[in-house]
Parts: sequence; C-alpha cells; structure tokens
Amino acid sequence: MKTHVKIVVALLVIAVALTAGVFIKNYNTEKPIVIVNPSAKTSPATVFGKAVQKSLDAQFYQAANCEDAVAKYGRTTNSVYIYNSSIEFAARNKGLKCLLAEEKDKTVLFYGGTPMYICRLPGSTKDFGPAPTTLGMASMYATKSHENLFKKGGANVKIVPYSGSKTVLAALLAGDVDLGWMGSGLARKQKGKIECLYSTDPGDKNFLGDKVNNGIPNFTITYVIYTNANGGKAVEIKNKLAGDPNFLKFLETSNTSGTFDAAGKDQLAITYVDALFSQWADK
Repeated sequence: MKTHVKIVVALLVIAVALTAGVFIKNYNTEKPIVIVNPSAKTSPATVFGKAVQKSLDAQFYQAANCEDAVAKYGRTTNSVYIYNSSIEFAARNKGLKCLLAEEKDKTVLFYGGTPMYICRLPGSTKDFGPAPTTLGMASMYATKSHENLFKKGGANVKIVPYSGSKTVLAALLAGDVDLGWMGSGLARKQKGKIECLYSTDPGDKNFLGDKVNNGIPNFTITYVIYTNANGGKAVEIKNKLAGDPNFLKFLETSNTSGTFDAAGKDQLAITYVDALFSQWADK
C-alpha cells in the first residue's frame, strides 16, 4: 500500500512539474512590448517616447535614424512606434524611405501634438522685426525657405540649427542665440530662466501668427503612436496608456493634447507634413 501511495505522489509531482513547465514556456514566449523611437535624443519626441515606455513598462529602442526605426519596427513583434511629424519632414527632405503613408501594418493608438514656444533671456529686448536676430531651431527646420518666409513677413531672422529643443535651450541660456524655438513643455519647466514671447498654438494670446507669418505659424510636433501588435494586444496597450494617470499627467505637463480615439487619424499627420513640406522644404 505504501508503495502505491508513493507512486501516486510521484506521478502527481511529475504532473505538476510538467504543467508548471508548460506555463513557464508559454509565459516566456510572450513577446515584450518594444518602444521604437526614431527621434534625436534631444527632441521633445524622445521625452514623449520615454513616457510611453514608462507607462507600458516596455523596452526602448533608440534608432540611429528613421530607416533604422522602420526596420526595427518591421522585424519586432509587439512594437510601438513613436512617430512625429518632424522626423517625416526631415526624411522627405533627404529622400529616405520611412514615410507614414507607406506603413501598412499598424493600429493607431494615439494622435496629438505639442506646440512650440519662442523664448528669450529675461531682460532681453530681442524680437521679430527689422533688426537682425538669431533664432535657434531644430536643424530639420533651419531651411532657407523657412528663413525667407520669416523675412518676407518682416522678421530679419537668421536661423541657427541645433539637434533639438534641449540644445536650443542650452544655446539660448549661453547667449549664443537671441531667440530659441523649443518644445513648450520644456520651456514651461524653466521657471524664470527664460521668458517666452510667442506660442505656435492659435489658442494662446501670444500666438506667433499674430506677429509674423512664417508659413506654418500654427506649428506643432504632431505625434502618432501606432503598433504592429495583434488586435487584442493592441487594444490592451491602448487601454493601458489611456488609463494610466501618470501618462495623462505627462500629457498635461508637456502641453500635449490628443486623443486615443485615433483610428484613421494618421492621415491627418500625413496631410500636415504635406503642408510643412510645401512651405519649408528647400526644393
């Protein structure tokens, strides 16, 4: 009898072990979420991508460029791509093959944008007008066409290129440029170190378009978050983002507005970059 009990117990132990093994195997085969970021490390879009990573407890892939990002997205299951209009504008100028319209394998999770602020040092009198003024700006927008539109509007501006908003801010604080064009979320955090003359948000009382028309005075960094995860997983990812109070707080503090009811909104981003390209690209 004792031998029989021992055999039964041994069989139960084996069954439990096999079940646990199957569970562990299935658990380990679920692919992690990977955030794919094509933007420069100094861009507000990278800060945005890091916030998405934190919300989803995901891995983060910092791409070398947009083509590298698209390739990573295409070969990686459960990828979440942090698209922004600035990267597509730069890609079009360089003839790179990483355009949103060409990406078919996607479920759009979020669509939105962040306006820019144009700032100077406290006590400075520099402004857009007939006097020569230097304006620090992310390099993809520091085009002759853009500069000429400022001048046509009455602002004698020399645009100085930088890698992104963080380096523009550093140059402004160092006195290397008179004015700095930077993400409004970053500018808001400076607490008296700078003063911001204009906003590219038409709803703000200091809207840039009321002073000068640079072709796109209502400029925003336009975001599209999309994923190649399957339908159920995509819904899970979106619900986690939309229901995360910390991510919603980030949207507020970074001055980013948008919607999670975003199906089809990627076309709006494409149309927006079409307008940017027609106005600012050096053709």
